[in-house]
Amino acid sequence: MLKRLITTAILTWAFISTSAFSNPIEVRVGGYLFPPFVQMNGQDASGLTLDLIDLFNEQQSEFNFTFSSTSPKRRYSDFNRGLYDVLFFENTQWGWQDYNLQESQVFLSGGEVFFTYNTQNKTQEYFNNIEDKRIIAILGYHYNFLNNETDSKVLKKRYDIKLVNSPKTVLNQVINDKADMGITSYSYLREQTKLNPLLMKELLINNTFDQIYEHRILMRHGHPLSVQKINQLLNKIQSNGTLPNLLAKYGLNQSN
Repeated sequence: MLKRLITTAILTWAFISTSAFSNPIEVRVGGYLFPPFVQMNGQDASGLTLDLIDLFNEQQSEFNFTFSSTSPKRRYSDFNRGLYDVLFFENTQWGWQDYNLQESQVFLSGGEVFFTYNTQNKTQEYFNNIEDKRIIAILGYHYNFLNNETDSKVLKKRYDIKLVNSPKTVLNQVINDKADMGITSYSYLREQTKLNPLLMKELLINNTFDQIYEHRILMRHGHPLSVQKINQLLNKIQSNGTLPNLLAKYGLNQSN
C-alpha cells in the first residue's frame, strides 16, 4: 500500500512538473507602425518585429512571444495599462526615461535623415537651414532636431511642420510638393529606393543623420523575461547566424 502511495505521489509530481514546463510564459510584444520593423495593412501586422517574434519562439520554449498592436503616441498609456510588457527595436531616450523598464544589450543601430525632392539643382547645402522649410514628420516620433519634443502645439510654434501617421505619407507628400522636406528612418528610405530604383534620382537625401540611435529590447521590470535571459537569446541567434540572416532579409546589418 505504501509503495503504491509513493508511486502515485511520484507520478503526480512528474505530471505537475511536466505541465508547468509545457506551458510557456506569455510575453506580449508591443509594436507600432515603424517600417521595416512593423508594417500595417489594416489590422494585419508584418515586418521585422513579427519575424523576430517567430524566431524567438523557434529558438526556445520557456516563453511564448505574441504581438500586441499600439501606436507611437499611445504606446506609453498602453504600457501603463498592462496591454504589453516588451518592446523590440526601441530606445529609452524615446520618452521612456521615467518608466520602470529594463533594457537589453544593443543589437541593431539605425538613424533618421532629412530628404527632399531633387529639383532645381539642389545640393547638400539645402539642408543647412531647416527653419524656413515646410517639414513633414510622423506624429509621436522623437526627433533630435526637435529635442525629442512630441507635443504638436509646441512644435508648430517653432517650425512650419506637419505631422502625419506613416512614413509612406511623409514620402508621398514630399514627392508631391506638399512639403519641402521630410524626415524618416534611413532604413525605410533604403527599402523604398530598393523597391523603386527611380526614387534614387528623384530624392536628395541628407548626408548627415538627424540622429543615430541604438535599438534595444525594453522589458517591464519584474517580468519573468529578465535582461539576462533576453541577452542570452540575442547572443544565441547572433552566434548561430539566424539574426544576421533575418536582418539581411530587410537589407539591414547590425551597423545600420
